[in-house]
Amino acid sequence: MKKILVYGDSNTWGDNFLTRRRIPDDKQWCNILQEKLGNDYKVYQEGLPGRFAGSVDKNEIYRNGIDTFLSTYKSIAPLDILIISLGSNDLRPESNRNSDNIIKDLLSYKELLDQLFDEDNNRYFNGKLPEIIYLLPVNFALPGVEYKELFDKTENNRQNIIKYFNDNNIKNIYFNDIDLCEDGLHMNEIGHSRVADKVYEILN
Repeated sequence: MKKILVYGDSNTWGDNFLTRRRIPDDKQWCNILQEKLGNDYKVYQEGLPGRFAGSVDKNEIYRNGIDTFLSTYKSIAPLDILIISLGSNDLRPESNRNSDNIIKDLLSYKELLDQLFDEDNNRYFNGKLPEIIYLLPVNFALPGVEYKELFDKTENNRQNIIKYFNDNNIKNIYFNDIDLCEDGLHMNEIGHSRVADKVYEILN
């Protein structure tokens, strides 16, 4: 059985901020992906609302993805595939992160695993690093959504991130349009289904 860890934020968790609830379990993209992949795979859904890619939040430090990653990874390891689905919260203007900062933070996950592999490549890796796939931030600056003006200011940063990953042949998935909940910040059930379909396509 192949093991997949999805390490992400509220869109991995399945949040709809306005309703203050998660969308139904069977409509969340990680669970849709599990259903599509079948019993030959195990998908671990590790999403946290408000999680940053880097070490950004000085008050709620549990939301700093890079600071809590290794404990999550080691609890599930060894893994075959790691999907990093972060960067959206880092793009918010109040985070004061530019595209170079966010790219560095996203790449730091691979650096952490490289270091850990050198220390113990059997216990946590079975002698092989997991394949890493980046699910990059979606476009929230879409016409008609509530927070379009907020993300208009950072859309250029998002495009720079996508360009860097593509130019450097780093395996990634991105959407320039996605179906959102009424809050304008989280994917609705159609959006989750589209993500699951795309990830499934990449894996097969």
